[in-house]
Formats: sequence, C-alpha cells, structure tokens
Amino acid sequence: MSKIDEVLKLLENLEEKVPDIIGSAVIRTNGLVVASALPEESNQRMIAAMSAALLGTSKRTAEALFNGTFQSLNLELDKGNMFLKRAGRVILAVITNKEPNIGLITLEMEETSNSISELFKIEE
Repeated sequence: MSKIDEVLKLLENLEEKVPDIIGSAVIRTNGLVVASALPEESNQRMIAAMSAALLGTSKRTAEALFNGTFQSLNLELDKGNMFLKRAGRVILAVITNKEPNIGLITLEMEETSNSISELFKIEE
C-alpha cells in the first residue's frame, strides 16, 4: 500500500468516527494537495491554498505572540467550520457542518495527525 493510500484510509477512518466532518484533506505547506477526501463539489485547490495561507499566518502569530509553534486552528464560519492541525511536515485540514462536536473533532484529529506525521517522517 502506498503512503497516499494509507493517508486516504486514515482520512476515511476519521470521517467515519466523526459524523460532523463533511470532508478532509492532507495538504503540503505550499498549498498542494497530498490526499483528499473532500466532497466532489468543493474546490479542493482553493481549500488547499487557503489552508496553507492560514497556516502561514498562524505560524507567524504563534512565533510573534508567544515565541511558540503552531499546533492547530479552528475557523468558525456561519455555515460550517474548518480545522487545521499540524501533522509533521504536512497539514490535516477538516471541514465540518455547522455546530460540530469540537471536542470529538479535536481528539480524533490529534490521533489522525500523529499517524500522518509518522507516515511522512524523514528517515535518517
């Protein structure tokens, strides 16, 4: 099984565990999609580009405010939410319906991002 297939399986499992999730993707920090389980009607390239832009701003904010490292972001919108979670060298992005179970999403994204991080770990 390829890494992409493994990532797609992780995304599928995440969406099965959290019914509020309507789509998910793993995105490189430059805005390119690694693997996607986003709905067909969504603009995957735009979601990936916006995720990378949000990551960049969030990273700079974490560094400027706390001399820290970006971990996650929850963007609450009127029609749904977008969650970003650092997963090593890539980003786990999730879109949800309105008023999701944030605790469950956070918990499951943490587990999934750890698994994704292991897949993309640089071998030394």
